[in-house]
Amino acid sequence: MAGRHTLAFKIAAATGAASLFITGVGAAAAQEQLGSSDWDYEIVLGGGSATGNSRILVSALGRILTENIEGVRATGAVVPGFDAESAIHTYNRTMHGGVGTPLIIENATKGIEPFPAEGINLKFWFSHNEVPLNILARSATGFTSVSDLHGATVALAPAGTSNYLLSQIVFEANGVSLDEVNIRYMDTSEAISQLQNGTIDAMSYVRDYSGAVLELTTARDVTLLQSGSEASEQIAEQVPWAGPVDWPFLEQYPNMQVPEPQQVFVAPEFMFLSGDLPNDLVYAMTRAVWENIEIVNRSSSVFEEVNLQDAMKRVPIEPHPGALLYYKEMNVPGWEDYEHLLPEE
Repeated sequence: MAGRHTLAFKIAAATGAASLFITGVGAAAAQEQLGSSDWDYEIVLGGGSATGNSRILVSALGRILTENIEGVRATGAVVPGFDAESAIHTYNRTMHGGVGTPLIIENATKGIEPFPAEGINLKFWFSHNEVPLNILARSATGFTSVSDLHGATVALAPAGTSNYLLSQIVFEANGVSLDEVNIRYMDTSEAISQLQNGTIDAMSYVRDYSGAVLELTTARDVTLLQSGSEASEQIAEQVPWAGPVDWPFLEQYPNMQVPEPQQVFVAPEFMFLSGDLPNDLVYAMTRAVWENIEIVNRSSSVFEEVNLQDAMKRVPIEPHPGALLYYKEMNVPGWEDYEHLLPEE
């Protein structure tokens, strides 16, 4: 009998078809057992804070993988440092992936500080959300565009975070150096509170729909600042995954003032995995997730729309070949762009 596998990051033999008992895809295939009695994998996926949506997502994924793949036990972990911390844990082999944002995970793969100089072998798994960058100002300031922020007091997330890096790109493209604003570093909740109290002029944070922002817009007149057209083109060239896109919350925030063209930039959130995970394991993980995606959809309203057709909607780093095998089988839009990464048969 073959020896049992462990996640010592040894690449398994290319036995995906045999060990997964693949005879088809779709509803019939969903009834088949994934994995193998020879497998003994412990998978840990990093989320975010204990109260955040990312923690909910990885918990749902852990349940799917454990219940649907023989020889796999998976858990979602609370990670206060979000994707940067999960990337480091993956480098140290105490985790096997997590929820990521493009700027941070790209930096991790390229070895940009604070990540190891040799870079971390991380691969894209699937997209699940696009979170808008909210650049909000008190309407009393008269600001309507990002270029109005010269000399303003602005709340930002700490330097080095995805929030900060995306804000810096958008500000500078609109002619506003961060040296020209009075920055106050704080978390999102504190920024919303201070904007409501009038102690700051503006805030810039990546955040999904929020009851706290809704409360802010009912307590004080707030304007969603817009990017200039030339700046938007420059940003689209620099970070094509960021948009711009139409502001998605016109109905949810009816009191918010949103000047034309009513657009924002987004930070896609996606799942990444260690590139050292075997292809057959990642194929099984990918197939298990999408054949049971309703568990994710029910876990939070934020994830109600997660679906297979959008799995490769925005791909900021190379996909894992094991995941790509499944996306090819299911003809997911975008897989052809990475056909050269498919494992040799």
